[in-house]
Amino acid sequence: MKHKYDLTYISLGAGVQSSALLVCSALGLHGVPKADVAIFADTGVEPGYVYDYLEILKEWSPVPIVVVSKGNLTEWTVDRQKNGKRFVTVPLFTEGGGMLRRQCTREFKIDPIYKEVRRQLGLKPRQRFKGLVRAMLGISIDEVQRMKPSWVAWIDNAFPLVDAGLARGDCLKICEANGLPKPKRSSCVYCPYHGDDIWRDMKQNHPEDWAKAVEFDEAVRDMTMRGRDQPAFVHRSLVPLGDVDLNEDQCELFGEECDGICGV
Repeated sequence: MKHKYDLTYISLGAGVQSSALLVCSALGLHGVPKADVAIFADTGVEPGYVYDYLEILKEWSPVPIVVVSKGNLTEWTVDRQKNGKRFVTVPLFTEGGGMLRRQCTREFKIDPIYKEVRRQLGLKPRQRFKGLVRAMLGISIDEVQRMKPSWVAWIDNAFPLVDAGLARGDCLKICEANGLPKPKRSSCVYCPYHGDDIWRDMKQNHPEDWAKAVEFDEAVRDMTMRGRDQPAFVHRSLVPLGDVDLNEDQCELFGEECDGICGV
């Protein structure tokens, strides 16, 4: 069933899939609908290469790109906890077992984008909307497990790359074939869902990002309710990130990522 949408937007992460989605939408490739706007939610702790690529996309794209932000994620975790205020939980690994509850994607990615969508529609605070919006997400056929429905009834999540049968490798080719440099995966520098291949690349090729990740890991060690009895770690080995042996591969957990927003 075809719908008439009041707004079509791209959830832009400036990574591989969402950048290819922007290209396809802008140029009408692979049957991808034309977006009215692409929205980038900035956590304040994206890798440096993501910010660089975002600027390249802004220069290239005929589709307007809007950047939104709730603020710096680190300040809402480490700094606010030190000041006794409510802090945003990152899904850290704990010696007590499992991971901490995840709030960062919802509060720093999804909510700022929804707020901008309402602004694009001209809605006032708390004004109800009776129309329909299409959100195009950069998920490819090798990540179908990340496809999730929208959190709100008036937004339809769409997955044009899946509909077109495009994999991550196809997305890289699409960007390069249309005059863009090869993008890399987007995600926060200290995201616990990283595999060791990502950590190794960061340590070897992006030392500033690596330093931020190590600093954050050290700062959140006693962040759980039981503090030193159940310390928290960015790396699932439960070893301080700066001391982890990255030659022993820990697989990535993006396949278990819950919202289909980060890492695109």
